[in-house]
Amino acid sequence: MAHVPHPSDDPFVRNLVRRKARQVVGRAGIRPGDVPDIEQDLLVAFLQRLPAFNPRRANLHAFATVVVNHRLANLLRDRRALKRDHSNTASLSAPIRTKDRSLVELVETVGEGAQDARTGRQPPTAEEASDLALSVAEAQAVLPDRLRAVAERLKMGDSITRIAADLGVPRTTVQHWIKQIRRRFERAGLEDYL
Repeated sequence: MAHVPHPSDDPFVRNLVRRKARQVVGRAGIRPGDVPDIEQDLLVAFLQRLPAFNPRRANLHAFATVVVNHRLANLLRDRRALKRDHSNTASLSAPIRTKDRSLVELVETVGEGAQDARTGRQPPTAEEASDLALSVAEAQAVLPDRLRAVAERLKMGDSITRIAADLGVPRTTVQHWIKQIRRRFERAGLEDYL
């Protein structure tokens, strides 16, 4: 007697579940580490709906696609609703008591490292910041005059529109110059600091 594979072992179904789970990373607070859980959730939804599958109405792949897409839409909706739940939030202006019982605003208790800790980012050390500033200055110093002037203006926060108007050139020209600056910074290994 030949072994009949279970529909959940179908390569199309497995690939669909894997692909859909990866597509939602970055949406509704979903992180790469959540992918295995989402894959399992999608596969369970497929298996739960499998008794309703009628091969006379659709093929297995179409059925799996509909079930997985519906489950994923519901999962995203539910996660977004959780993110909108404001019952567990507080205004940064809210007064709180410190350990010494004094009253301060919540914002005063949030240190600079809190944001970095939340995002998992490590702030540069003083030496790294100094090295970076030196590297950026060196890369900027070897730019042709026109590009160096544009880089300076961008560093000061001027918009492309403002730079173009001041230089009397079209915005597209300034955008082209910025691309040239980016390429030069990338060659210098500074692409993350543009």
